[in-house]
Amino acid sequence: MNNPSHAVFSVYYIGLNLKKGVTAGDFEQFARERGVQIQAYPGWRWTLLKGLRGERENEYLMLYEAPDAQQYARYVTASGEQTAEAQQFWQQHPQALALIAEWKTFATFAELPTIFTTYSLVAENTNSSLPEGPNYQAKETVARVVGFHNLALRAGVLPQTFENFITDNIHRVEDYPGWKFHMLKGQGGNRLDQYAVMLEIESLASLIAFHPGLDVSTEKSLAFVAAHQDTERMYDEWRTLASFSGAPQLYTDYLAIAGNAG
Repeated sequence: MNNPSHAVFSVYYIGLNLKKGVTAGDFEQFARERGVQIQAYPGWRWTLLKGLRGERENEYLMLYEAPDAQQYARYVTASGEQTAEAQQFWQQHPQALALIAEWKTFATFAELPTIFTTYSLVAENTNSSLPEGPNYQAKETVARVVGFHNLALRAGVLPQTFENFITDNIHRVEDYPGWKFHMLKGQGGNRLDQYAVMLEIESLASLIAFHPGLDVSTEKSLAFVAAHQDTERMYDEWRTLASFSGAPQLYTDYLAIAGNAG
């Protein structure tokens, strides 16, 4: 995996146990009240996300973040299987195993054969005003929005050309206040070698303040763009190499509804 000093993200699609009549409300209540007690691996954190709008509206995604490729590989193999160290970790946390078993009565869990993708971090905006920390915190009532926007290269563009452009120009990106941009590349699972933009947004209110609907911009958003023209020029250059975040590519903006940091 590239960028061993950079965070690694993995996402798993979660589905409700409809055969047992589980409703979204049932699952979310369990996740918030009991599921949040499921430990993350040391240094990791997980977030349960619910689709707000886009391709997977009202559907669920588990997002894991490991501090780097080495820490990820300690617990999960490239094919998505648990390592021996991961199995030992769960054996040492029988209460968490019981909670995972209970979780599975409501919905699928983040494990094989669930569809998943592991992403390495190509680049991120280190000048973002979004504070460091988990996407969901019950005590402080923090519920961030996380957007996943899939990308595709233009015909004839080499992956390294696009990656070099992003890493060479990431300093030109100015995010909205309280937003943070990440460029990810699939390193395993179902979107191998494909790119995605991951946006972390401080709150649903912040998302609505700038983009209240699918591909809808507010006056606040347009004013920000007008004040940051070099970022817009960088985005125009990006579009000569690959599709941009948003339509017509597939994307979903999710709301964080539960989580745990190890």
